[in-house]
Amino acid sequence: SSLLYTKDDRKSVEKKEKKTKEAIMSLKNGMNVNIYLKTKVIQGEAIEEFLFELVGQVVRVGHHLYIRYQEPQEDGVTFVPVTVKISPDESVQLTRVTDSRLRFKFQYQEMTDTKYPTPYGSMFFQVYTKDLHVSLTDYPTAGKIRLQYDLLMANERIGEYELYLEFTS
Repeated sequence: SSLLYTKDDRKSVEKKEKKTKEAIMSLKNGMNVNIYLKTKVIQGEAIEEFLFELVGQVVRVGHHLYIRYQEPQEDGVTFVPVTVKISPDESVQLTRVTDSRLRFKFQYQEMTDTKYPTPYGSMFFQVYTKDLHVSLTDYPTAGKIRLQYDLLMANERIGEYELYLEFTS
């Protein structure tokens, strides 16, 4: 048997293809997204949770997806630029720029090294990614990142962290 397409079916397919192409083009130029961000920090007995609803931007450069936003600080006045880079292998890199640049790379169940430059010299850390899950959709442009990791200094755990980021266009 052969498949027959009506004129309306063809128009519907063409319309979906056009919307997908438009979404891909807008990603190359940057697209505004709504971001829901939840973080949890456990240091010893202290537990802190933060919840933000932000507007950010998603940009595709080559095979990488970048999510950029300004993270409000505790004083409610200052903001820290944050970039989340999602690679095709689903590794995630998080960069925060304050007086210096802090960059963490997360690879599922792997230990990665990072350094934090200070005026007195660099501090060296290790990041162990306990859990990492990334899910993305093209149309509508949306995604979720769930991340759990330990931060270590000189092989001693100094904190446990959880991050959940959801974005939608």
